[in-house]
Amino acid sequence: MGLNISGLVLNHNYKNDLEELALVLGEEFHKKEETTFGEGCESWKSDEYCDVYFSDIGTLVFLSMEKGGFEFCIDGRDTFSFVLSESTMMFCFNYTQNGQLIRSYFESDDEIQEDEGTPLEIERTEEDKSEVILHLVGEILGEEFYEIDMDAACTRFWLKEPENVTAEAPHEKTSEQKAWWKFW
Repeated sequence: MGLNISGLVLNHNYKNDLEELALVLGEEFHKKEETTFGEGCESWKSDEYCDVYFSDIGTLVFLSMEKGGFEFCIDGRDTFSFVLSESTMMFCFNYTQNGQLIRSYFESDDEIQEDEGTPLEIERTEEDKSEVILHLVGEILGEEFYEIDMDAACTRFWLKEPENVTAEAPHEKTSEQKAWWKFW
């Protein structure tokens, strides 16, 4: 069946700054509970919660497929949002540095739907988009994806949409932003 995960990786550990992380996601954390990295990797995650793994230098947020396809542009941070679905052969990622989009790629059923920016170094040597995505997750997180213990601690945050999201919120982007599924 393969991996079917989606999420956001940031080059900052938000463990002690959960309010800022919630703002980045455009959500409010309603309640939290402990879970494992293995549970965080579940296929087809609901949009009612997210699972968060904190490395020494970064944060990996497992999101629903719908949310993982968006760009997250944050000043002073590198972000990598992704959708990796081996069962539907859909691969999407957005890589930003210091709030600027560097690379955006979307492929579905071996057809490239979006290809913006200069291909990243790993794309020049690796054709398998699953491997490209997992390599970049590991690079930004500071830990190889497959080296993370499936029993490692994760935190599940139940989400509640905020009532007042302002245009200045860091997760917001100009009207150029389009959902990954609106490729036609």
